[in-house]
Amino acid sequence: MEGQGPRDGARLSWSATSRAALSDDAELVDIYDDDLRKVGVATRYEAHKKGLWHFNFHCWVVTRRGKGAVLFQVRSESKPSFPGLLDSTVGGHYRAGERSADVTREIEEELGVRAEMKDLVPLGRRVDVASYHGVSKREIAEVFLLECGRPLSEYRVDASEVVGLVEVPIGSALRLFSGRAKRIPARGVMWDWDSGGLKDARLSLGAGRFVPKMDSYYMSLFVAAKRFLSGERYLSI
Repeated sequence: MEGQGPRDGARLSWSATSRAALSDDAELVDIYDDDLRKVGVATRYEAHKKGLWHFNFHCWVVTRRGKGAVLFQVRSESKPSFPGLLDSTVGGHYRAGERSADVTREIEEELGVRAEMKDLVPLGRRVDVASYHGVSKREIAEVFLLECGRPLSEYRVDASEVVGLVEVPIGSALRLFSGRAKRIPARGVMWDWDSGGLKDARLSLGAGRFVPKMDSYYMSLFVAAKRFLSGERYLSI
């Protein structure tokens, strides 16, 4: 993506954001049977309402700053699910017919970072099954790492979707998600409506600040990030 600030008109009302969410729900996704054989297409709404298997992706930006960190986005408070919580740097659903290479488009659209498929480090697939707020989620996430060292202030975010970016130190996160610490310090940038830009922020994070997972996903992620930054290349989520 190009530019440093959010897209024009990013300060949307709740109703406008909700309409955007409804538009996303109308997008078509490929759906699969229990053997992951493609059996057709459905809207995202149908896939979530009926618990149909479909694919999405998570791309996690890692940096060597400090002793290594993973970048999280802060979800907008107007999001219908998990508002204000920390989530994957870039994530989304594959639209019908899309493949892994299309992840690079999403990275550019959401962060302003141009990347090629060769820049991404695949960590494999993760099964995500959950029910909440009338959603029956049966998703297969394809998970990637992307190393990027740009300063936090130089990322571009869409403030209607993402209100901040937080670098979570790997060592501290391992203590948090292993239960050895209840809170950890982190630094980030948060969108400031008055100035129309990102401002530095210092945070104290507990496990409850992250989008909840039923498994040890975050622990596995930070272990993989640590191994990647130490030069290992045989990695798996």
